Amino acid sequence: MSTAGVVPLGGRLVHLSEQAGRRPPVLLLAGCGVPSPSWQPVVELLTDRQVVLLDRPGLLGSPWPGRLPRLEEEVATLTALVKRLGGPVVLVAHSMAGLHAEALARIHPEDVLGLVLVDASVERRLPRRGAHDLVRGAVWKTLARSARRLTRSTGARGAARGVARLVVLRQSSRRPVDAPTALDALADPEAVASLVAEQGAYIDQLRHLDQLRQRLSWPRPPTVVLTAGGEGGPRWVVDQRRLADLLSGRQVVVEDARHLMMLDSPSVIAGAVRAVSGNEVSSGSPTGACPDDPPPSAGSTSLGDPHPKDQA
Repeated sequence: MSTAGVVPLGGRLVHLSEQAGRRPPVLLLAGCGVPSPSWQPVVELLTDRQVVLLDRPGLLGSPWPGRLPRLEEEVATLTALVKRLGGPVVLVAHSMAGLHAEALARIHPEDVLGLVLVDASVERRLPRRGAHDLVRGAVWKTLARSARRLTRSTGARGAARGVARLVVLRQSSRRPVDAPTALDALADPEAVASLVAEQGAYIDQLRHLDQLRQRLSWPRPPTVVLTAGGEGGPRWVVDQRRLADLLSGRQVVVEDARHLMMLDSPSVIAGAVRAVSGNEVSSGSPTGACPDDPPPSAGSTSLGDPHPKDQA
């Protein structure tokens, strides 16, 4: 895989890596604080495809810009990247990046050929806006700066790497933590600051997306919503089903997968990519299966068969 390194896109510095292959490009977007090497199990199953991995500011050598990221900034970066790639893309978005992918599809539908959401963020209710929002934003920004300063010491960075390992172990059910590049990236001071800042920006980005949903219709690109059935419990499965319905998509519940589905179920993600790339998605499918899905006994369930799990 070639690496473009740190490049300016949409007014921010981000890190890009790319694998040459057949178009359209598959753009992989990870969740809050998750570095792109985490996608490697998926990339290995898409060797025939052009695959592009984006790390947002703060990861893999790009600096955290010292502020909480706004949804419009994320869309501007993705819009610039699609232009750089010379055409529309298949978007694969994990966790919080699902907000960015949906926003791009609503604002620039011509840029998105298909969408795969990987245990994407969803909330039942949003807190009301108020004067406390300014205070909350300032507190999160201060926390991010403090975390960056603290992590710059050798001992604290080692502790951060240990915490990152524990987080990965908790959010992945299958793979051992054998990716030192990913762990080192998570323990970098800029990455730690970025993670805290994205946590602080989460509610505001959800609110902005909610406004877009009210203002802009869904363009109905082929969409698959992949749900980790091994972590969030039946309520999470239902919430994800509502997201799939909102986006006229199809939900696939993977029983034994946790939140880091790119580690637990790379073949399911790769199968969904091929499905939306070939316009093979049908929201009326009775089983929610994608090409390359595991059989039901391996953990993939139908939409109507959520299984109880502990709430994360």
